[in-house]
Amino acid sequence: MLGLAFALATIASQPMILTPGDLAGPPLAVSLGADEQRTLRVWAPANQEWTTARDGDVVTLKPRSVSGEPTPRWLDLGVVQGPFQLATAAEPPKDEKAKQSPPPPPCPALIVLDPDPDGDPNRLLDMARGSVDSVAPTPDARRGRSRTNQEGADFHAPATAAAWRDRATHLREQMLVTLGLWPAPPRTPLDPKVYGKVERDGYTIEKVVLETLPGFTLSGNLYRPNPAPAGKIPAILCPHGHWAEGRTAEDVQHRCIRWAKLGAVVFLYDMVGYNDSKPFPHEFLNDRLRRWGISLFTLQTWNSIRAVDWIGSLPDVDPARIGCTGESGGGTQTFILSALDQRIKVAAPVVMVSDYFQGGCVCENAAGLRIGTDNVEFAALFAPRPMILVGATGDWTKNTLTRVAPAIRGVYSLIGSPDDLEATVFDFPHNYNQTSRNAVYAFMGRRLLGLDDSTDTREGEQKAETAEALLTFDADHPAPQRKTPEQLEDYLVATLAEQLEAMSPVRDVAAWQAARPFLATSHRVRVGLESPPPEALDVQAVRRVAREGFSIAHFRVGRRGRGDAVPVVRITPTRPNGRLTILADDRGKAALTTEAGELSATARALVDRGQSVVGFDPLFVGESIDPAAPVAHRPEVVHGLTYNPSVAADQMQDLATVAAWANAQPDVRQVALVASGLSGRQALLALPSIPNLARAAIDLDGGGDADERGPVPAAIDLPGVRQFGGLKAAAALAAPTPLRISRAGADFAKAWPQAAYELAGAPEQLRIDDAAPSADDLARWIDAGD
Repeated sequence: MLGLAFALATIASQPMILTPGDLAGPPLAVSLGADEQRTLRVWAPANQEWTTARDGDVVTLKPRSVSGEPTPRWLDLGVVQGPFQLATAAEPPKDEKAKQSPPPPPCPALIVLDPDPDGDPNRLLDMARGSVDSVAPTPDARRGRSRTNQEGADFHAPATAAAWRDRATHLREQMLVTLGLWPAPPRTPLDPKVYGKVERDGYTIEKVVLETLPGFTLSGNLYRPNPAPAGKIPAILCPHGHWAEGRTAEDVQHRCIRWAKLGAVVFLYDMVGYNDSKPFPHEFLNDRLRRWGISLFTLQTWNSIRAVDWIGSLPDVDPARIGCTGESGGGTQTFILSALDQRIKVAAPVVMVSDYFQGGCVCENAAGLRIGTDNVEFAALFAPRPMILVGATGDWTKNTLTRVAPAIRGVYSLIGSPDDLEATVFDFPHNYNQTSRNAVYAFMGRRLLGLDDSTDTREGEQKAETAEALLTFDADHPAPQRKTPEQLEDYLVATLAEQLEAMSPVRDVAAWQAARPFLATSHRVRVGLESPPPEALDVQAVRRVAREGFSIAHFRVGRRGRGDAVPVVRITPTRPNGRLTILADDRGKAALTTEAGELSATARALVDRGQSVVGFDPLFVGESIDPAAPVAHRPEVVHGLTYNPSVAADQMQDLATVAAWANAQPDVRQVALVASGLSGRQALLALPSIPNLARAAIDLDGGGDADERGPVPAAIDLPGVRQFGGLKAAAALAAPTPLRISRAGADFAKAWPQAAYELAGAPEQLRIDDAAPSADDLARWIDAGD
């Protein structure tokens, strides 16, 4: 939205009605001609005065608190002329804390640059504001609420096994998409290097190097029973936690030694950036990677998947008996890998599955991963395969027996295997110590190794190796030439781009038929919209105004239990024809009116044809942003995008909610959409997830897919937007909905939607214009649908 500007946002010298969101970022560039004059007016409470100060080309609005009633009124701040930048400044802080971290400066609730010095702006309030007795924003809980990594999602098993199966399918898709594994990288040759075998009492240790991606290696150690048993035996993967010593920590080694002595092949491998992987830091994320849906979590999960590939291929391993156990961050890898990979048959995530804390490291968080879900539900995806949860009283897993295991057991019970889940909690701080290991040995001994319950699996005296003895690279075995993070980033982005191009509808019918549902899944997860049914809508009437030839009605529309409250205005002609068009604009409801309070050209053209017109203020625009503290994003929290929608996703959800409300109106038989600017790009991205739209006209204003390296407005900065193909793929997925795109820009790959509409048998339903249509032309096109 316009209010989420970057660099110097610019408004045209046509309607100039601004809201606090327009000034919630850097100064706003106003493109007036050198001799063009406007009267600057602000709408503010009576207990707030505003003045202006001009310094060069910057005009600054300054507030001052005064005594008086809070009822808003208009203030005339004089004439402004020529191009300038509009900014705001706060009153001087009154205490030390405010001086250290000053809040954002307040803004007037409405700002008008009126070409008529004698104009009366009160009529524009009829359409731009629902509430006119206060400048307070709508009571939208999202504005002040962000879920943190210290909160779960209060998971409980659904009512039926069928409901769980459906939920599990969608949840795995959400995990794969947000982890950057939809599509996954190609399974290139692992080129395993196994060497340096040492023999110990009852087991051997070897050094292992795998090339999980070209130029990207995974190191570890392979433990085997000694002497080797006859036939194929079980295998266990052991990812480690965030210990400074990594896989060489003694407690980590001890479990591998014991498993080998008990008769399993064990692969202990590095986290990215630990031990032999240290040249590659334990971080891998920037704006470009986020837009492609790739992160450090992608690399670690891919390493684990390739570790399964490799260990299952060993001649002495039974690929039908592979287990996985890890602690802390390795516990995260355990339940993530086990949820996604059916080859893991027994799992033991230790001190990590919590009903509140979800993981604090970059390797445990990825944008969108835990929106609407949590680690408890991820662990439940392992059902009905046997799993043991091990918690500790001294960390975030203290509720394992009281909250976590009962929730997961609900799923195991639904599918008839409640006894396949076990759980225990020990009175220790965060650990995978000998007591915890003994519990896991007994469980996996029974469930994976086929050992009788009477068999003593407990750990005895063992001697760990030195770090030097386990590390894979030394003078005799130097590290190979490996990609830098920058080189790996380029490789992964280029690979994903090639994979997307292979799915292009331009190629052929068969390729697109296979690719379309795949891309639709990626789009669904990344955009994350829901179209609420009528019974799930929460609608409150706010105010009605009668005008000659039409009526104006304001509402607040949200989804029950979600805390959202979207300001909506509906303009209904005296003789409506049953058609309604939503106008999505960067200025929200203010785009429906001129400074004089008359209908905008587009709204007037539609109303004159008998159509109802709806405008709305998405989150952080218009009435959805607080003028006293115009912060245009949810509260910032650690790993916030893992748990919360982006600004773009929140605003697109508001469009979907308004569309659902419009379709639910009893006097409406057809709903269309007109969107422009950043709102146009949002609308096009959202279009495949918004049902029951008769027509959509999208003006992209020259803005194609967001540049992957440069700054991007928050309104279109959607995590994973390039992972599903961006605007071109969204337009293709919209087929065969009648779609008119104007001013797409040179970066927009129009061949995608053109081919998709051709393959859908509806080429005539797509129109791509170089110029923006006139209001009358647009209204005629919208009205042509039936």
